[in-house]
Amino acid sequence: MTIEHGNFSVSRTIAASPASVFRAFADEDLKRAWFLNPHLSASDYALDFRVGGGERGRFTMTEGPATGIHENATTYFDIKPDERIVYAYSMSWDGRVHSTSLATVELTPTEAGTRLDYTEAGVFFEGSDGAEMRQGGMEALIDALVATFK
Repeated sequence: MTIEHGNFSVSRTIAASPASVFRAFADEDLKRAWFLNPHLSASDYALDFRVGGGERGRFTMTEGPATGIHENATTYFDIKPDERIVYAYSMSWDGRVHSTSLATVELTPTEAGTRLDYTEAGVFFEGSDGAEMRQGGMEALIDALVATFK
């Protein structure tokens, strides 16, 4: 089995206060609005946003090269309201874990609203999407978050 280690960062300015952006991560209904891909069928999703809590999702992709059941399992390790979220998560495809990552979200107030800095360090197992594809996916998710405040 081969593995790939990858690190990347994504930064965006969001026209909202750090408290509002933080709520978009912490509140399940608000997170569903930007986190759940409208092109996937979400058969199961739950958010327990607290240190030691987690997030679980099960999604079905019915077409394209990644057809199948995709699941994510997240554990929150550090939460500082309106400032920082640190979590680890794994992703699986048809029951096989293909990546594990440590992620940090930092929120900094700016004149324009909030600067969001997302940093991820991942291990991508054989058959995974890899760091480059994951970065593209995270950029799309964060852009969806930014769009909820426009």
